[in-house]
Amino acid sequence: MKKIIITGGLGYIGTELCKIYSGEARYNKIIVIDNRFASKSVTQLNNWGIRYIEGDIRDNSLIKEVFKGVHLIYHLAGITEVPRTKHALSNPKDKLIKDVGENASKNIISLAPKTSKIIFPSTHVVFEGLEKVKYGIQEDALTKPVLTYSKGKVITEDDLINSNKNYTIVRLGTVYGYSNDMMRLNIMPNHFSKIAAQNGTIRLFAGGIQHKSLVSVFDAARCLKFLAESNQTNKEIFHCSNENHTIEEVAGICKKFQPRLKIIKTDEKIPNAGYTLSNKKLLQLGFQFKYCLEESIKEMIDKWSFNYQNNALELIQSGENEYIDERGKISNYNLTEPINLVGYIESKKGTVRANHYHPIQEQKCLLIKGKYISVLKDLSEYNSVINTNIINEGDLSIIPPNVAHTMVFIEDSIFLNLVRGERDHENFGITHTIPYELVDDNLKKLFISYYKYSCRVCENNRLENIISLGMSPLANNLSKDKDLKVNTFPLEMKYCPKCYNSQLSFIVPPKQMFDQYLYVSSTNKTFRNHFNSLADKLINELSLNSNSLVIDIGSNDGVFLSPLKEKNINVLGIEPAINICAIARECGIETLNEYFDREIAKKILDTKGKADLVTAFNVFAHTDHIVDFTLGVFDILCDKGVFIIEVQYILDTIRDLTFDNIYHEHVNYWSVLSLDRFFSNLGYKIFKVEHVDTHGGSIRVFIANKNTFKIDSSVRKFISEEKRDGLNNFKFYQEFSKKIEYRKSIALDRINNLKKQNKLIVGYGSPAKATTLLNYYNITAEHLDYIIEDNELKHDYYLPGTGIKIRNKESALRNPPDYILVLAWNFFDSIKNNNKEMVEAGSKFITFRELNW
Repeated sequence: MKKIIITGGLGYIGTELCKIYSGEARYNKIIVIDNRFASKSVTQLNNWGIRYIEGDIRDNSLIKEVFKGVHLIYHLAGITEVPRTKHALSNPKDKLIKDVGENASKNIISLAPKTSKIIFPSTHVVFEGLEKVKYGIQEDALTKPVLTYSKGKVITEDDLINSNKNYTIVRLGTVYGYSNDMMRLNIMPNHFSKIAAQNGTIRLFAGGIQHKSLVSVFDAARCLKFLAESNQTNKEIFHCSNENHTIEEVAGICKKFQPRLKIIKTDEKIPNAGYTLSNKKLLQLGFQFKYCLEESIKEMIDKWSFNYQNNALELIQSGENEYIDERGKISNYNLTEPINLVGYIESKKGTVRANHYHPIQEQKCLLIKGKYISVLKDLSEYNSVINTNIINEGDLSIIPPNVAHTMVFIEDSIFLNLVRGERDHENFGITHTIPYELVDDNLKKLFISYYKYSCRVCENNRLENIISLGMSPLANNLSKDKDLKVNTFPLEMKYCPKCYNSQLSFIVPPKQMFDQYLYVSSTNKTFRNHFNSLADKLINELSLNSNSLVIDIGSNDGVFLSPLKEKNINVLGIEPAINICAIARECGIETLNEYFDREIAKKILDTKGKADLVTAFNVFAHTDHIVDFTLGVFDILCDKGVFIIEVQYILDTIRDLTFDNIYHEHVNYWSVLSLDRFFSNLGYKIFKVEHVDTHGGSIRVFIANKNTFKIDSSVRKFISEEKRDGLNNFKFYQEFSKKIEYRKSIALDRINNLKKQNKLIVGYGSPAKATTLLNYYNITAEHLDYIIEDNELKHDYYLPGTGIKIRNKESALRNPPDYILVLAWNFFDSIKNNNKEMVEAGSKFITFRELNW
């Protein structure tokens, strides 16, 4: 066992040297002497097994006692906050520098045993008196000190050389780099980095022409140990520096990483134009430098720059800088703060953990095995909504304080809980953890049964959260009981960065939404005109005739098939809603009451044969099992048959901020980019795309077998436009989310102000989008007295989650409202034109856009 002493071990270089020696404390006796007491540093030394002694190197009795039996002495102690020019000298400071630098060092040398070796870090400033620039100064060059600090270093060098003790002198270049709070900020690269991080101004005296030799604090510590352990370094001097730069060049590196930094050149005088050291002797001995100035400056600027708070309720990190070979994989994670406790936790599939929040500490969990749904709610924001994420094996989840969170395990899992502070179960509910039931047993079962873990298009399981609209009722499930407690389900949209698809994270069973349906397409004249003109268009373009078979999936009351049938074209509807199917049949449209899939496709083939055209208008976004659905379509299509879909266009939704088009019926939100990827994966091809005005902006997409139709230029045009606007960049979706959250913050205030003025406000139209919007904005019967609806099937029902009754327009005609808030905003013009008597009576028709701006 060796006895090793480090004087000044809590200093800038000493701290890094102690880190290196921490691995040897088990079999070597390592002692740090320092007259400063730093709580965290001393605790760390104790944890490493390095003994700390609070003492002064001028205390001869202490040094004599501690030096007994010592093998190696690193003499780092000294005064480092020293004057840089003669003008800055002061007698008291000068005396202290001389006393500690010269006199105490003499005692260290004299009291060191003859069998020990002294490692003395000297400095490049022993050449500060050079009047002309000199490059590559070697160890045998004559020194030329000027100030007390450098004179003291030269005197100690001479004392060592003239002693009968073993020593190694290391003249360090300007030492730089990020370290703990003992690091020196008066050193030029560190000082410049600090100024850059604070968006300040660097003043370059004499234009920054001065030359400097530089070395990282980590390499400086490594070099000291390297020379201490080498038998070839006894009674030798070495220069330790890695890079040479002018001060102007160092400032330029800072500006590279902080463009806002200002650099001003001045004519102020400097003592000399600098010099550089040669490191040839050190390199010939075999030492290798591992750190560079540019990386260190970037690190310091990054760590000291203000980072705007990430508003995400959960930061999910995958392993970085992974190393993979035949043995397996190594992953690295950057923690936002130190940890002092690691909890190992096992959880079985179907169980729940957490359901709490931390008022002070972050929650950090590294999932080693398994998978879970992370459910979150921001407790710092009134009326905040829940968010969810999927945490996959290898993910590090970091949740800030005052965010309630719950873990719903969908596989047997093992994770590490990384804690700063306490995790004492006796203090549960006091300081560390406060209970908060975010997920009850019923919601847990829903998550386990109906959560969508991966992308519907490419099966990627790492999706980004675009927006959460909270727990929302089913949009079209109206109730005649105002007080009936309705079921609510998570409503949030996720984004796949691999294929640019957007989809809901939670899939409600279709039978709960579509078995009974109150939306009838033919009620609206706009839709009737839309499908009448489309029928004529397709008859001409696809040469449909009496021998053709057209199948419409999700056919509703036959609004599209009726005009085709009138022209003697064979039609078949497929409609899952029992009541709507009955309406279609009464209108003479043959309709199957089924949910379409490949099994139903087989039945159709057996009875009807192949189809020339299959359509799915505002239906293709409704099905979770989209692959089975699509394969079923092409099972019943003839070789040159065409599949046409109309879906709400996500680019329009984002551009126009029409987030109320997000509801549980629409499990997918399509772009041409994501549709093209989806159909290509299955072996089919989009050959034409058209933009249509329905539902606030939709696309009509034509799909067929590959090489059947020539690809129209519209496909390339749509994809180019989507990329130009940013549909392939998650930041585009994040901006959308921020704008929606802003609208929410002001909409309710505007309505409350109108109610305070005793204004009568009613809604108009109860489409699915109204449920999303009103529930997200927390608008209830206290804000809207009732909703006018033209569809008689919805009269006397209540919009779910709001308590707002749906009525015919008679109430509004008898007592004209002050404001009519059109919830079916995509039909605003036709609604206003059809209700001119209300306009004449003084009612003002508005939309939420007018409330928000």
